[in-house]
Formats: sequence, structure tokens, C-alpha cells
Amino acid sequence: MIRDRKEKYGGYLKVDELTIKSKKGHDVKREVVRRPNAVAAIVFDTVRKKFIFVKQWRPGVSGHIVEVVAGLIDHVGEDTRQTMNREVEEEIGYEVDKIKMLDEFYSSPGMSTEMVTLFYCEVSNQVSEGGGVEDEEIDIIEMTKQEVLMTQFKDAKTIIGVNWLKNNL
Repeated sequence: MIRDRKEKYGGYLKVDELTIKSKKGHDVKREVVRRPNAVAAIVFDTVRKKFIFVKQWRPGVSGHIVEVVAGLIDHVGEDTRQTMNREVEEEIGYEVDKIKMLDEFYSSPGMSTEMVTLFYCEVSNQVSEGGGVEDEEIDIIEMTKQEVLMTQFKDAKTIIGVNWLKNNL
């Protein structure tokens, strides 16, 4: 049970310190990153017959990583599907033809409040070059199903999506 919550840091990441009463009655301090929820998608181009991923620099790994299209639910009034449609267009430049919700999961429940909603999206019409917005620098990566299945991804949401792909397509 949470007895107290104090904001310790309020920058790009919001970090709270929690005081939790343990089962034995002791007060235990824990820090948690408070983040907006997110969306992610395995994206398939039905014309090119390729899956589309993004490659971008990530501070947590101090380097580039290939992952599924994803983004935060940070526009007022958007639901998960609207956010996913927006992220697909911003990151890879496509309109979404078909969208199917696959699952929801916490990205790192021991330290973060972020819940990710994972989708499968089909696209066919590229309306812009993509690459992200503001200071995002996103490269678009296209792969056949065989290439996807042979790639060793390091990002959890991508691994979950690829495992769905292995079992369902």
C-alpha cells in the first residue's frame, strides 16, 4: 500500500519517490518513472509485402536500435487507435488501412507506470516520407517476413510483436 508519493524530478521524465508499507509493516522507499501510456505496432505494407520498422538513437542504449513504430499517447483526447494512426504517419509516412489491437502490457512494471498497447497495422499508401517530428531522427527499415524472423531484436515491445507475427501470420 502506498503511504506517500513525492515528485523527486519533473523534467522530460517524471520521477516520484513512493513510501510503501510492506506486508511486515515496514516503510520501504521506491522510485518510479511516471510516463504517459504508449502505442506500438507491427506494420505490414500490403503492396511491397514488407514489414516496416524504424531505427533511431535511444539514450538508454547509447546507440541506434531497430524497433516497431511506437509513440506516446500525449495528445489530449486521442485514444490508442488515433495515436497509433498518427505515429504511423509521423514515423514512416503511411496512412493506416487496417488496425488490430493485439495486447496491452507494462513496459517495465518494477520502475515505470507506462502501459503499451500493441497493434498490428496494414498500410499501402505512403503519403509522406516519414522520419518523425521535431527532433526525432528516424530511419525507415523494410524487411521481408523471413528477414524479420532472422533478426535478433533487443527491444521488448518489438520482440513481443515479432513473437505474435511468428504465431499468427
